Amino acid sequence: MKRLFALIITLLFIVLPPAEVAGVAQHSADSEVVAEIDPNAELLGVVYYLAFGRDDPFVIDRGSYLDDVEAWFGPYRDHPAVKILRDYLGGRTSIPDRDYQLMLIEYYLLLCSGPPEIEPLVPPNFPWFEDEFLPALRDFARKTGFMKFYSSHEDHYAEDLTIYTGALHMLPPDGFMEDYSGFSGVQYRFEHPFLVAVHGHSFNPVINGTQIWGAGGMLPLVRRTPQRTLWSYRTARDTMFGLPLNRDIINSTYLNELLYLGFIYHELGHDVTLPALYASYAAVQNLTYLQEAIEEDMPYLARYDMHFWSEDGMLYEGFADAWEDFALAHVDGNYTRLAMEMQKAWGEFWIERLFYGVQDCALSVKAGEVDDFSACVPRLLGSLQRFASPENVSTVYEMEVPVTPLRAFDRGAQAGKVIVVYGTRNPDPSGTDYDRETADIIAENLRKFYSSWPANVDVEVKADVSVTDEDLSGNLVLVGGPVANSIAADMQKDFPFGFVREDGKWVIWRNESWWYGWKPDYFIILADDSPYRRAFNSTIIRGHFGIAEDASLIMAVRNPNNPENYIVWIAGTDRNLTRLFTNPTYYLSSYEVYSKEYKKIEVGFYVQPLASS
Repeated sequence: MKRLFALIITLLFIVLPPAEVAGVAQHSADSEVVAEIDPNAELLGVVYYLAFGRDDPFVIDRGSYLDDVEAWFGPYRDHPAVKILRDYLGGRTSIPDRDYQLMLIEYYLLLCSGPPEIEPLVPPNFPWFEDEFLPALRDFARKTGFMKFYSSHEDHYAEDLTIYTGALHMLPPDGFMEDYSGFSGVQYRFEHPFLVAVHGHSFNPVINGTQIWGAGGMLPLVRRTPQRTLWSYRTARDTMFGLPLNRDIINSTYLNELLYLGFIYHELGHDVTLPALYASYAAVQNLTYLQEAIEEDMPYLARYDMHFWSEDGMLYEGFADAWEDFALAHVDGNYTRLAMEMQKAWGEFWIERLFYGVQDCALSVKAGEVDDFSACVPRLLGSLQRFASPENVSTVYEMEVPVTPLRAFDRGAQAGKVIVVYGTRNPDPSGTDYDRETADIIAENLRKFYSSWPANVDVEVKADVSVTDEDLSGNLVLVGGPVANSIAADMQKDFPFGFVREDGKWVIWRNESWWYGWKPDYFIILADDSPYRRAFNSTIIRGHFGIAEDASLIMAVRNPNNPENYIVWIAGTDRNLTRLFTNPTYYLSSYEVYSKEYKKIEVGFYVQPLASS
């Protein structure tokens, strides 16, 4: 896997001979910036759909567009291109591996002319791709009239392209990148698929003597940037395990654009920083202990997430994330802070230090004090070494990385056991059966989640009355509020949230005595039509609501009976709202309180360092 990671990084710096870029579904922020649904990427998506079907975890349900694809291309399901792709990817038994290979194929296709010729612009040095797949793909494009289909479906691509263009207008990359990176003469192209979720990646060839910077693939998927909007929910996929997504979503055009803007500036951050990082290879290698600190705490994350497949992959990601954060700080400081907290939760405990270093360097570039950003990279690497040494890195990690369900379920893999506890004291007899069903759904999703861990993880479902003292010290998922679950009722005094009865109904309440002494950070995300949105005139607010009605809660804390382990609590103000979070595996905040009726999401972050750290 580490060799493959090195290969894709190398591909980012291929220099191409003169070529034309095909595509009709383009939106331009200006003449130097283009976003499009790329025809080569979409052709790959169509063939992939025919190979693996509507229910494949990478296929996006695009409604009537998917019906049109089936009607137009269905008769060609037995075409050699479909069979070749099915044979090649079908042997990839792990979803992360297929995710990587699909990204690799799309990247090579972006380095080809458009359909139906699809001629490589450089030798691919990928025999399967050039000798087997491309000839069949050309034949498929010609016989099916793919470009006619593509050209006639621009209206379907419009929503995505409108979001892309809106984001690019918020912070046009040509002006921003020249001002703060010091590199000029660059054109910006963002080439995306539509039907199939391809892992986002950099795209930076030289065409007709002009350097192109941009991105291919799609927004980072569920386990990198959990989606929180209706649009991103529709396009998001769990490309690690194929698990279903929870519907804790709001409708926010502004947040859609921020999500996309963060994605493209992350990829542009690679363009700015990778050459200088490669030139400082020895210094980067001296910092691999930073990544090792993440891997020690979350070894399962390091197993299934491709960014850990080389010993320094997360360092490269950290520089790209810091550039993304610096860029987005020019648009929305609250969103930037939220993004940084989620990056910490993913393990990047150094991100805040790196963000301020990137900011200082970029401002020096703009002031003319240094020629370009690459000159600052050695200094930034030295700053990281001073931030955390091999001797104190574990302590620094614990002080910076919040407790999250992501960490909790990683600990469950290491411990080899997770107990999902449902309540039996619901005054409505049907409630116990319903809560047991909810616990069973959660447990089944956890079993699928643990499918890539090399050892067995026992996911057991227990009634609250069957939980032993030994169980109470383990890794637990509590299902339901205190009215139903006696364990939750006994323990909620040790949690940051609890449930109280107010005006005849249950509400989620902040346990202020728990919060005393911590340094939490919390945010409220509002829908476009939320009543609070109009009151605050903002989509993302630093702060919290004291009480939440008609709401669902997911939170993680260290187990007070054994802080090496964790408790995840999933509960709602009624049993239906409890069932919102049946896949709790991908959350990068310490807690989330979701209110559908009030169209808001509150997320927060807190650290709970072990006493030994």
